[in-house]
Amino acid sequence: MSEESRTNVLLVDDRPENLLVMQSILENEGHNLVSVSSGREALKFLLAEDVALILLDVQMPGLNGFDLAELIREREKTQDTPIIFISATSVDEAYVFKGYSLGAVDYLTKPVSPEIVKSKVNFFARLFRQNQEIKRQSALLEEANVQLDSMNVELELRVQRRTAELKSSNSKLEKQVASRKQSEARLAIEHSITRTLAQAESLESAAQPILDSFCQHLGASFAAIWTLDDSTTTLWCLAAAACSETMELRAIIDESLNGTFMPGIGVPGQVWDQNGPVWLDGEYHGKKYPRAQLATTAGIVTAVGFPIVIGDEFYGAIEIFAKEKLKDNQSLLNMFFAIGSEIGQFVRRKRIETERENLLLREKTLRQQAEKANRMKDEFLATVSHELRTPLNSILGWGQILNVGGLTESEQKNALEAIFRNAKSQSQLIDDLLDTSRLISGNIHLDLSPTEVTPLIEAAIEVARPSAIAKDISISYEFRTDITTITCDSQRLQQMVWNLLTNAVKFTSAGGSVYIVYDRVDSYVEITVSDSGNGIAPEFLPHVFDRFRQADSSSTRTHDGLGLGLAIVRHLAELHGGSVSVTSDGLGQGATFTIALPLTLTIGSTERLAERSSSNGSKPGAAGAKKLDGIRVLIVDDDADAAGMLRFALSLSGAEVRTTSSVPEAFVSLSEWLPDVVLADINMPGEDGYALITQLRSREPENGADIPAIALTAMARPEDSERALSSGFQMHIAKPVDIDDLSTAVRSLVEPR
Repeated sequence: MSEESRTNVLLVDDRPENLLVMQSILENEGHNLVSVSSGREALKFLLAEDVALILLDVQMPGLNGFDLAELIREREKTQDTPIIFISATSVDEAYVFKGYSLGAVDYLTKPVSPEIVKSKVNFFARLFRQNQEIKRQSALLEEANVQLDSMNVELELRVQRRTAELKSSNSKLEKQVASRKQSEARLAIEHSITRTLAQAESLESAAQPILDSFCQHLGASFAAIWTLDDSTTTLWCLAAAACSETMELRAIIDESLNGTFMPGIGVPGQVWDQNGPVWLDGEYHGKKYPRAQLATTAGIVTAVGFPIVIGDEFYGAIEIFAKEKLKDNQSLLNMFFAIGSEIGQFVRRKRIETERENLLLREKTLRQQAEKANRMKDEFLATVSHELRTPLNSILGWGQILNVGGLTESEQKNALEAIFRNAKSQSQLIDDLLDTSRLISGNIHLDLSPTEVTPLIEAAIEVARPSAIAKDISISYEFRTDITTITCDSQRLQQMVWNLLTNAVKFTSAGGSVYIVYDRVDSYVEITVSDSGNGIAPEFLPHVFDRFRQADSSSTRTHDGLGLGLAIVRHLAELHGGSVSVTSDGLGQGATFTIALPLTLTIGSTERLAERSSSNGSKPGAAGAKKLDGIRVLIVDDDADAAGMLRFALSLSGAEVRTTSSVPEAFVSLSEWLPDVVLADINMPGEDGYALITQLRSREPENGADIPAIALTAMARPEDSERALSSGFQMHIAKPVDIDDLSTAVRSLVEPR
């Protein structure tokens, strides 16, 4: 296109970067782009030049876009000049309506689609050139009339020639008018769809007005919107519309609404398969087009389909059936492409809005959960602090009194008993915390084997009996089944029963009673512990087995504990494939806890229930501490008190013991004296227990490389045990340690050697 024939397109924006973007979009479209940065510069240019289109920013300093538009409309020369408002901020409905009220042909929001901008600018440029051509032709016509008046001599000849020229001009004008009507109709469709999407909450609510626009402005007999289903494997009809309520068109609507399409089937399936437009002029027939017969009956001549895309993602298709052939295919396809892209952008925007709302909702929920967890954490830490400090206070207090001296032998005995009792209590609290941690992380592994149940129950009763006797609480039990053996972890089963018994004794007032029943119910054995104690409020029943939950967690509560015992019972029962439940008639009415375990590998007893012997609650086969006569033990621990206690205890069992406080000191001792067993702490200053075992295993066999070693440490997590064993230790024993268990462990490592 020559420089003289280029049409002026006026770009008005106070931001140079926005002008640069528009220039880059339109620079290759063959227009004369005129960029100005203010409304006054625009008015100055319009006084001297004609423009095909004005791309006008809304928000500008001084004279804004709306004020400039009003001034343009006041001038006769520019009152019909097309204006497209472009804004990144003024996107509310009120701004859009104000723009259209000022005679704007469109209102676009940033960021704009380059293809849509090009399409609209090219259209108005063509329209401007067509209008210019019409004006030129009119001028020629007027000139011809003047010439006809002045040339009477050649009147007939010139009349004939001019008549022919006029006919030709009229034909061109008619075509131009028809083209303009088509352009106006298509522009009306685009405007209608843009307004509909601006007001819609979803594509579902916008679908019917969009289809009505095709029927009203394009002359479509039928139109439908198809979208992918949730599985993205088929297309289903979101909405369908017809220009009239004929039986034939109604049949197409019903068939569409009740059917689905796979890729390559029907016009929508063809669009999906090609991810592009499909244009058929009476070419649809056969199994590939299931509605072909219905379309033929309805008199359909042309079928057009085009995609709805979100970026490069196919989302759905729009199809249009017409009883007349649609003309200007490429122009229509450009319009369809713009509409499909605009609908895709609308769907994407709504998705983002929905995701943002969901994220906000999830964030609110997570924040509430975090706040609740934080409160529970604070309550838990306060409870742990209280429960650990309470026995520690007695231990430190009695230790200080013993250190001062002056106590009688009886008072010293009472002090030592108090220290031992509180140390055991503190050890139990720590064990509960560790058990809970292992249960949560899934690191508790059951040692399943056929186990006699009744001795375990009786042993748990005997362990709990001293506490019951102290409160004058009677404990009775009844075994109602001859199922004596099930497959379970005997230690964990006894732990479950003992936890329920101690819980019952704790919450039963003096003079009350606890009753245990062992019975079979269907394919389960049940251990039921009932008490006449405080009972449980109905609102707390669902939370009885929650971790760190207590009916009374205030500072004035009358019962100690961390609220972990019942949670441990629930986890252990579930690990066995069973369950635990609780019932209570309310406060002051007592409570009943029931453990149900599956009947697996059960063994029936032929003995009479009354003839069963009871257990005293001691460990099976325990016969006191085993002697360690002649066994050499090297202790490596930087804690002098802990090392001294172990040396004294193992020496009482007959062992020959040496202590060292660091890794270098230990190897000095090893160079002089080879032990049978090494007991090493893990956490030590300088070099730790892992460094010790690594250096020991790297020595020659005659220098002690194969000496068995036990990691004796307060690091009691499962991963600590795994690391110790993988590093070269034969055993991992967590502090505090039972002296008899430690002696047994030492002998078990030495005996095979």
